[in-house]
Amino acid sequence: MPKYLVLPKIGMNMEEGVIDEWLIKPGDKVEKEQIVLRAETDKAVQDIFATDAGIVYKLLAQPGDTVPCQEKIAILLEEGEEYTQERADQNKASADPKPEPDTADVSERKPGGKAAGQERKRGKMRISPLAKKMAEDLGIPIEELSPKEEGKRIVKADVLRYEAPVSRDTSVFVPFTPRRKAIARHMLESANHKPRVTLVTTVDCENLIAFREKLKKQTRVSYNEIIVKACAAALRAYPHMNCITQEGGFCIKKDINIGVAVDTPDGLLVPVLKNADKKGIFELAGEFGTLTEKARNGRLSGEDMSGGTFSVSNVGMFGIESFDPIINSPECLILGVGCMKETAAVVEHEICVRTCMQISLSFDHTVFDGAAAAKLLKAIKDLLDDPVMMLA
Repeated sequence: MPKYLVLPKIGMNMEEGVIDEWLIKPGDKVEKEQIVLRAETDKAVQDIFATDAGIVYKLLAQPGDTVPCQEKIAILLEEGEEYTQERADQNKASADPKPEPDTADVSERKPGGKAAGQERKRGKMRISPLAKKMAEDLGIPIEELSPKEEGKRIVKADVLRYEAPVSRDTSVFVPFTPRRKAIARHMLESANHKPRVTLVTTVDCENLIAFREKLKKQTRVSYNEIIVKACAAALRAYPHMNCITQEGGFCIKKDINIGVAVDTPDGLLVPVLKNADKKGIFELAGEFGTLTEKARNGRLSGEDMSGGTFSVSNVGMFGIESFDPIINSPECLILGVGCMKETAAVVEHEICVRTCMQISLSFDHTVFDGAAAAKLLKAIKDLLDDPVMMLA
């Protein structure tokens, strides 16, 4: 008898996934726990393993489809087994969602008196719950929708490609992707449970700029890696601040793992540089370059983004001078980095033009008091003012 691959639930908060890429095709032999596709979940694009073994007969979900956990995504046969039309009919009956609750019967009466199903080939239309809700939210009559392929049920993509009459509101509702949902949930959790205070100071960047120019003669180094190294060195001097919150308290971590926020087409991701205090700036630059490329190509793994104890968010390249970053829970600290700009400064009692930037440290006030956070921020500032000292 035919067997099915289903989309497994691989995280506590995972409810659905978006098919990114199939790694198998009809006719392939699949072993249980073999990687068969990549899907975007609430965390990242992740490898999905086969839940059964057999020969692939048909893929039931296509790239771009949003699939709930445990829904069937492929049909498998035993080796040598034939898929007759009779079995195909049986399989279709079992694979297609039932009108309740997975599909909606939209043959209800319209104001004109005709059933909607009678307007198009008579009968019932099948529509996914998400597509039905989207259509209702947008005010789109369900009877005006049609699937891209005859005989298929109406899905989200069919709602999004619906072309409304000119007189209709042309705004389009865009539902959150699993990743955007995860970001929203994470930010709300931090904002609601971490009383956040932000301290701001100014870094004189003259030495920092010269330091980077010397490093660039050896290899490509950005300011991010130097800032990460300064934060790691400061945390090494204040090890009790390298911690994360847990139920009823907090846990001081031995490893200093610093995440750096990266802007990607799918939203903000925070890959983590592990044991940053034990690595040189060149090593950090190479590792961060690899992680950044993976992030922008949607290939970061859960491991790449786990274990952080401190985060850095740099928006200086956008001309932002200062901001108040949200803590990346369960961490307790995050450093915001603004842009470098020329400004009037007093140096040895003389007014002169210096290149400066503002840095802001947001901290969890349930874990730290202001004095402790101020000491850490001053240590980071001092190292950036004179970056050679972080190599001591």
